[in-house]
Amino acid sequence: MIQLKKIESLSSIKNTNNRIQLKFRGWEERSAGQMIVYHAVLIDEFDRTKELFGEKEIQCSSDEKIEIEHPTKNFGFIASHGSFLINPSNYSKTNLDTYHRVDRTMVKDSLVGSFFYSDFHLLINKRSLVVTDLATLEKKRIKFNEDINIEWAYFINSKQIQIIQAFSNLCFIYDLEEGKIINQRNIVDENLYPNIFRWIYRGQQYNSNHVEMELLQRNGDQQSISTYFEIM
Repeated sequence: MIQLKKIESLSSIKNTNNRIQLKFRGWEERSAGQMIVYHAVLIDEFDRTKELFGEKEIQCSSDEKIEIEHPTKNFGFIASHGSFLINPSNYSKTNLDTYHRVDRTMVKDSLVGSFFYSDFHLLINKRSLVVTDLATLEKKRIKFNEDINIEWAYFINSKQIQIIQAFSNLCFIYDLEEGKIINQRNIVDENLYPNIFRWIYRGQQYNSNHVEMELLQRNGDQQSISTYFEIM
C-alpha cells in the first residue's frame, strides 16, 4: 500500500555520473519552431559517440527523469532515436523500445524516464515499462491500455512495481509474478486536496523506494498550488 509524507521542500537528490556524460554540441531550429539539440557521448572523458552510434553527434533526450549511468555497475542508458542500454567498456547497445499498435500502425511508446537499481534497469514509458536484468540482459516488456499516462514508476519490492499516473490522482501496483494490475487507488484524499491537476516526479535516491513528488492543484482562478510529498 502506498504511503505518503508531506514535506516542506525537496531534498537535493542527485545521482552523479562518474564515467558517462552528455556534452552539448550545438542546436538548430527546424520548421514550426522545433529546436533540435545535439550532444556527444563522453566515456571516461573521451568522445565515444562514433563507436556507439556511428555519428559524430546525436540528438538525445536528457532531463532529471533520465538516469544515464548505473552508480556502481558497468551500464549506461542513452535515448537517441530509440532507448538503449549501453556497455561503456565495449560500446555494445541493447534496444529497449516498446511499440503499440494504433490504427493498424506500430507506434513507438514515448519515453518518460530511466532508473537503475542494483540488479535491474527500469525504463518508464508513457504507457509501458521495460525491466532489464543486468546480469542476463533479459527484458520484460509490460504494456498498459491507452488510457494510462505514467508519470513515474518504481520497485516497491523485487516482485512489484508502483505506478503513478500523471494527469490524475490514480496509482496502481503491477505484480510481476501475477502479470497483472493490483491495488488501484487514489494517491491522496481529494477532500483534502481538491482540484488536482497532476503529479510531477522530483527525485529518487539509488537503492531506495522513497520517491519525491510534487502535487499540482488548480484553484478557480487557474492558479497553481504546489505541495511536496515523499511517497514510499
